[in-house]
Amino acid sequence: MKKSILALFAFVLIGNLSNAQEKYAIGMFHFNLQYVAGDYKIENRIIKESVFPVLQFFEKNPQYKSDIEIQGYAIEVFAEEHPEVLALLKKLVNRGQIELVIAHYSDQFFIGYPALDLQKSIEICDQILAKNGMKRSRVFFGQEIQWTPAYASVLKGKYDLIATSSDPHSWYREKTLPLVNIRYGNDQILGLIDSEKELPGLTWDYAFLDDGEVFNSLDYNSNFYRVPAQEKESIDRFKKLEKEGYQFVTMTELANKIKNLKGYQIPDYPFVPEGTWNMSVCGPFMWMGRQRTGIETDGITRALSFRLRSVVLLAERLIEFAASKGADVTELRKMLEQAWRHLLLSEVSDSSGWSPWLVEVQYTATEVANANKILAEIMDKMKSVLPLDDKNYRVDTKSGKVEAMDSPKSKTGVVSFLPVPFAVLSEKAVSSVMKINENLYRLEIKCERPADGAVEIVFDTPAKGLYYSAGAGEEIAVEIPSDLKHDPAFTLSNGFIYLGIGYSLVKDCSVEHLAATWKMKEQKLVFREELNPENMEMNMRFYLVKGDFSKGLELGNQLNTWPCFRINISNNKLNYEKIMPESM
Repeated sequence: MKKSILALFAFVLIGNLSNAQEKYAIGMFHFNLQYVAGDYKIENRIIKESVFPVLQFFEKNPQYKSDIEIQGYAIEVFAEEHPEVLALLKKLVNRGQIELVIAHYSDQFFIGYPALDLQKSIEICDQILAKNGMKRSRVFFGQEIQWTPAYASVLKGKYDLIATSSDPHSWYREKTLPLVNIRYGNDQILGLIDSEKELPGLTWDYAFLDDGEVFNSLDYNSNFYRVPAQEKESIDRFKKLEKEGYQFVTMTELANKIKNLKGYQIPDYPFVPEGTWNMSVCGPFMWMGRQRTGIETDGITRALSFRLRSVVLLAERLIEFAASKGADVTELRKMLEQAWRHLLLSEVSDSSGWSPWLVEVQYTATEVANANKILAEIMDKMKSVLPLDDKNYRVDTKSGKVEAMDSPKSKTGVVSFLPVPFAVLSEKAVSSVMKINENLYRLEIKCERPADGAVEIVFDTPAKGLYYSAGAGEEIAVEIPSDLKHDPAFTLSNGFIYLGIGYSLVKDCSVEHLAATWKMKEQKLVFREELNPENMEMNMRFYLVKGDFSKGLELGNQLNTWPCFRINISNNKLNYEKIMPESM
């Protein structure tokens, strides 16, 4: 019988710490060329003033090891514009001093989108690394230290270890051991959590854990220029640990040492909802509803990327269909790859989180426009390669099937009342409910900004029995724990949450894509957006699905994750339209 987590903690606390301790130091430098997304002067400054000096520090001090995490986009920039930086990075990786962590192409808010987006991001990164004669490690460390319990499924076969902070865990749960087994459905992956550092026979600590830029700059406060005093303080930390007898190892090496530690049993990790660092300031809600600068448009910004991804999926399936009919799609595939890159760049976290500058808020819209320009060209070229007649065709973006269909007849439904209690808190709100059929309702809400800027849409729930898909884990539904220390916030990356009362709620992520918070004691599910004076409206569309949670999960994925389209070619134009639940 496995020992419980409490028993394992007893092992930690009463173990014989008087024995000689192995002492290990690790580091994690999180570099982000999109620190100020869209400001390419700062991007270049980060490379010259921070990344390159950090690499030079390690080159001069081969006794130190660390992990360095940076987006795949940065490797492209190094290769094209800073070959000396790329050459030094390769040198340090090849000699085993630096463990290269590449988690995504763009520093995306990936827990807010379906798994495919992160998986495609990783695929593009691997292609970039192969082109430059490099390989990443099998350690994953996400932008904003994003956490999702679905890591085990979304990263399956690609990574072996999730390195993360203690923030989401300590916000929701009591203490944990550092090396844990994370499960989601039938999948599992190891997690290394910044938690218990004193184990019987082994002590570990961080030499550095932060944005890589603050190793030798004060980020915004020094305009990303190198600050000698800051750099000295960071270097002194390495020297101090060295004098204290710490051996410097990589994340992978530390995980293996803990795993092989006598008496250590890797516990199964409890369910912790998605989160980020600094959970006390809202977690996912910071990127999907929270207003801090007076210029953010969170719901719209995140929805722009969602609308774009559906058309990217459509283009991908049409190109595959044309190829299956013998068409030469070489050029179209190259164009599609660029569209994917722009989509992933548009999902960058800093366009809606913390305190974004105007250039960052605009960054998503700019990248969406770049992608749409490419997609329009793809669709124009598709006219001559798609073997279609004048009929309507249905394109399933999940299966890739392209089949003839009749013109869809929209089921407009009848005006009705929603069978689930809800309320809208705003200056002025207009809501409409349409009953599509006995098992499906559509709710549309338009809210106006009140004096304090905050709008809320609230649904009643029971005290327990809610199910949802964790961020980027839309293939399954899991029950939401009701024993958490704080109210959980969810990205609802496929829009679905089962309300526990025989109905599921599915938000249309392409209208506005906002986080939801479950206020457990009040038994309320809340969608909140803090609007700025230039963004006076919040618009939301929900579908209410009758039945068990599987019905809601299915509709959420049909609407948001893998939408279907109706296409035809007429008047020398390829026309496409997303098939909505009313027509399914």
